[in-house]
Amino acid sequence: MTPGWLKRLYYLLLRLPMWANGRLYRLWRQPAEPIRVHLGPGKRNYIPGWVNLDANLVSARRDLWANLMDPLPFRDGSVEIIYSHHVIEHLPDRHLPTHFRQMFRALRPGGGIRVGGPDVGTACARLVAGDLGWFSTFPAERKSIGGRFANFVFCDGEHLTALSESYLRELAEAAGFVEIRRMLPCRESGLVGREVLDLEYENDFEHPHTVLIEARKPR
Repeated sequence: MTPGWLKRLYYLLLRLPMWANGRLYRLWRQPAEPIRVHLGPGKRNYIPGWVNLDANLVSARRDLWANLMDPLPFRDGSVEIIYSHHVIEHLPDRHLPTHFRQMFRALRPGGGIRVGGPDVGTACARLVAGDLGWFSTFPAERKSIGGRFANFVFCDGEHLTALSESYLRELAEAAGFVEIRRMLPCRESGLVGREVLDLEYENDFEHPHTVLIEARKPR
């Protein structure tokens, strides 16, 4: 993993260029027709035909370089779908209400979001059940269930908030979304097809590691 101090320096030095690049996209480069947006594709999860936004200038495969701590660089009502998978847990918890409002603003009426991340609610249940095998040894090699639980929740300081179904619902409802539903990773969606579902991973469909919701902006 990239050291925390190096990440902080990166965002300190490049925050303004990222903001400017996003602003230029919104003003001059964004297509006139509705677009589909993928937030945080990283190295491996690029979706052809979508606008893939990432802040990583070095290794991410992206179409748009921008920072999710800034307002989303899309015109009001110009986005059809926003997909965000294991991204928002890396944003400060205090920023999540603003982030959901930004997604709502950018979506056209009837547009939708598919948003998910590590399911802390299920992790707590598996901890109480003593299910050591549910937890991985990433990012640190730990033998105890408590140590692996800490891995899952904090990810060596990478995760800045704890996500659960009720919290995602609260954020979505507060931003104005309707038709909020929990979805099963890899298998079900009312918004996206296999080009997205095939990017998701889950090995325990009874107790999913990822909590995913879909919701729509009212028509």
